[in-house]
Amino acid sequence: MKLMFAGILLLAGTTTMNAEDNNVTSEIDTTYIKLDENREPINHVNLTYEELVEKVGELETILETDEFQLYACGDYTYKVENGYVTSMAIQIADDNNDKVIYNKILNALAQSNSIKDTHNTGGNYYQYANFQVQFDDFEGYEKLTFSVIPVE
Repeated sequence: MKLMFAGILLLAGTTTMNAEDNNVTSEIDTTYIKLDENREPINHVNLTYEELVEKVGELETILETDEFQLYACGDYTYKVENGYVTSMAIQIADDNNDKVIYNKILNALAQSNSIKDTHNTGGNYYQYANFQVQFDDFEGYEKLTFSVIPVE
């Protein structure tokens, strides 16, 4: 009887460990896109310039005009208008055109619980409550852009 009880405990412990392992491996997380607890892409669109600096650190100025400013930090570039981040973008090299990263990111975007609308506009487009994402595939690279929803 003691041997059977020990076997059940061992099996239950192994099952629990496997379930935890499956949760870890089922999370989608690439170098270029991360999802929050609602499986919504984490981005910095709609933040103020000051909030952006708090989140990402020092920004390198690329261009300043009267209408907008472009900054870079890490792999992303940020467009700031009237003190707010209106878009952030990254170009991802794909020299072999094998679309591995492209497919991972599309898979992550498609699994979100927060998508309001999706359609194809020459790329893959996902609209959320407070921002939109466009992911385009070009010869030799992909471009991922988060942006504000335009006022109509």
